[in-house]
Amino acid sequence: MGEFQKLAKLSDLKEGEVFVAETRYHRVGLTRLGDEVCAFADICTHDGEDISTGDLEGDVIVCPRHSAKFNIRTGKVLCMPAVEDLPVYKTRIVGDEVEVELED
Repeated sequence: MGEFQKLAKLSDLKEGEVFVAETRYHRVGLTRLGDEVCAFADICTHDGEDISTGDLEGDVIVCPRHSAKFNIRTGKVLCMPAVEDLPVYKTRIVGDEVEVELED
């Protein structure tokens, strides 16, 4: 079980855009989907490149390099060339702070 870390302010997050937070070991993409905040690893499981610059279509992010698609709520890969799911993280909102559960 991980530990919740403050990664952003709720006001930093906009629907349809990815906010990238740097953590000690990796980058985390965050976005709003209505009242929900989704957090995912900022890395395409196909080639290891940043996925945060890809198109966000509702709860699906499309890798800008080879068009692999992932559901950012579940992490499930939706289309090749990726075959491994995208890591996703639990989030919670405390006041205006967005906290994400990460393994240290």
